Amino acid sequence: MQDVKAREQLALGHDARRAGRFAEALAFYAEAASLAPENAEANSVYGLLLLRQGRREDAEAPLRKAVALEPTHIAFRMNLSEWHALAGQFDEARALVEPITREAPDFHWAWERLGDLSIQTQRFDDAAAFYTEAAQRRPGDPSIRFKAARARFDAGDADAALRTLEDAAALAPQHEAILRLFAEIHEAQTRWADLERVAQAWLQVRAQEPLAWRALARAQWESGRPRLAMDSFQQAMRLAAPDAETLATYGRLCITALEYDAADEALARAESLDPNSSHMLSAQAILQMFRGRFEAAQAYCRRSIANNPKDAIAYKTLVQLARGRIAPEEAAALHALTEGADLAPWDRASATFAFGEHRDGEGDVEGAFDAFARANAMARDLAAREGLIYDRDARARQIDELISLFPNARDAPAPVAATIPIFIVGMPRSGTTLIESVIGAHSQVFACGERPEMRWIAQDFMTRVRAGASPAAVVAAERGRWRDWFFRDMPDLGGATAVTDKNPWNYDAIGLILEALPDARVIHVQRNPVDVGFSIFRNEFSKFVPFAYRLEDIAHYYGQYARLMAHWAQTRAGRYTVIQYEDFLRAFDDGARALIAACGLAWEDACAVYWKGERVISTLSTIQARQPPGLRAPGGGRYARLLAPLADALAAEGVDLETGALRA
Repeated sequence: MQDVKAREQLALGHDARRAGRFAEALAFYAEAASLAPENAEANSVYGLLLLRQGRREDAEAPLRKAVALEPTHIAFRMNLSEWHALAGQFDEARALVEPITREAPDFHWAWERLGDLSIQTQRFDDAAAFYTEAAQRRPGDPSIRFKAARARFDAGDADAALRTLEDAAALAPQHEAILRLFAEIHEAQTRWADLERVAQAWLQVRAQEPLAWRALARAQWESGRPRLAMDSFQQAMRLAAPDAETLATYGRLCITALEYDAADEALARAESLDPNSSHMLSAQAILQMFRGRFEAAQAYCRRSIANNPKDAIAYKTLVQLARGRIAPEEAAALHALTEGADLAPWDRASATFAFGEHRDGEGDVEGAFDAFARANAMARDLAAREGLIYDRDARARQIDELISLFPNARDAPAPVAATIPIFIVGMPRSGTTLIESVIGAHSQVFACGERPEMRWIAQDFMTRVRAGASPAAVVAAERGRWRDWFFRDMPDLGGATAVTDKNPWNYDAIGLILEALPDARVIHVQRNPVDVGFSIFRNEFSKFVPFAYRLEDIAHYYGQYARLMAHWAQTRAGRYTVIQYEDFLRAFDDGARALIAACGLAWEDACAVYWKGERVISTLSTIQARQPPGLRAPGGGRYARLLAPLADALAAEGVDLETGALRA
């Protein structure tokens, strides 16, 4: 009679549990176990529900009793193994489950439980193998394949994880957990196009998921589109209240996107939330340096280092501000970072570049050059992992293509009465920041720094002509749209009649600029090529500049630049102004007046003391541009001997070693 009542209570308990009425189910199970204390099922289900209600101590006795009553019952052993796992007794849990995989090898739960136990002891390879066994026995369950993919990824085998996750996605293509793991794997493998694709798919499933917006922002930033990244990151912050670290990340994005007021606001909010956040402090240091507030920038650097002695960015900024002359204890700590295997690879490269500048400041030419070489080797290897490798043949073909698309000057319409764009172009580190500083000191000029818009316009042009359109027809059809595109995101110009764009890479677009924006003024800055090459080599450039890591590649790239500039000089003579950097500095007063006249502006005395201005300068030359002009010994100076391979390679490319122009 008691057994009958116990079975009735068990049935009621099962019904209540399936309906989600767990307190009611627990009462029925307790009654069943009380009525039939030797009923193994009643003890096991009662103990399991106690366990899942968080009553681990109460659950132990009935779970053990069930196994003691029926030691071969699979479900009862599985339930007790769950108790052992929650108690942290993983070996005991495995000892209960492993025999089940031999007794009932098709029982997928046992394989999955072994995988779960392996995860809890961080035996990820074992976990992946167990989950794979479970998936073979339950092929239609995407959750098991997901667990296997997660385990393979945590074991360090991202490629295998990706293959397994693709199998899971075939079963559940819109499952958020699967999309999120895809994003993690693509980010770890620096597959930015794949990360962007997955983030977009994730947002199709859940448009209000902040992590998906952050994944999209990361992909856009790493792909060289900081403004889009900034917008996507804003969406993430609207959906989840940002903490100090998040605001600091957003502030860095704003700096990269040249939105300095937005960066100010974000970093100030971050500082109010956590004044000791190293992420915020080093970002503040960079922003204050760009604004010319050097003492404040140094203070932020040192605060960041005090909170995080491994902040390579803070050290790099401090070394730049101090011209390499940092305190001995700071130098020792920086040197330790260059050898720290636990530092993120890009941070280690940054620290090594900074250490080179420190040695330069101390007069150690060989030590500095060695550090620059080591830093570039690190950066080159990291960029290569993302497929960013300098291809000499491809670069030569690009120059051939540009020359073929702009063989001769074509007629352009008359200039329009509007804001005049002034393009300052040349090789990076050729002096474009100095030239923009002089022009930007004029009351009628708004200095914009390095804008990306002309690069997008050039890319749009190339896409259309490669599809078969006539270059002249494309320019004629798109000229108005491109002009709107160029000026679309301009800030309030405050009455200025001209704007500067000193993106040096626009040198390859001179032909397009003169046709698409006929009212534009173009200033080409030319400098001693050994100085340019060494300045590139000693500074940390974006991963999107893969020629910067080897002196021979720098020389080749420079040779291709000189070849294209020779073509522009031959076919567009008189259409733009060429400034020889060294001559400009030797006769600065006359050169500055001629420069302003070339821009179509009347002379203003403020241009002669440009370094006193307060505008933001966000290039590598931010410190030099806030000092009176001065010319160092050209040709590599103290490093001339070490730069002989660079000079030889430049000469082999046909580059004049004084002017930087292609030899006739």
